[in-house]
Amino acid sequence: MTLDTLVMLAGAFVATLPFLGFPNSWDKALFLLAGIFVISLGIIVRRREAHSANPGQKNNEGAFADTNPFSTPHENA
Repeated sequence: MTLDTLVMLAGAFVATLPFLGFPNSWDKALFLLAGIFVISLGIIVRRREAHSANPGQKNNEGAFADTNPFSTPHENA
């Protein structure tokens, strides 16, 4: 089962949870657990995506170190 499938199933679970007829305290606990699950899946997907984009680099810090956001195109002319 891929991570994309797990994200879709977790979303479907969260969407149908209010209609399943659980007591209010169970709903709160299940929403909390489903939220933590979705957040952790998002972190895993993001880390895998960043790792596959830059396999040699550990993080994206310094990727834009050479750019100057305050310079204009005509300053160097």
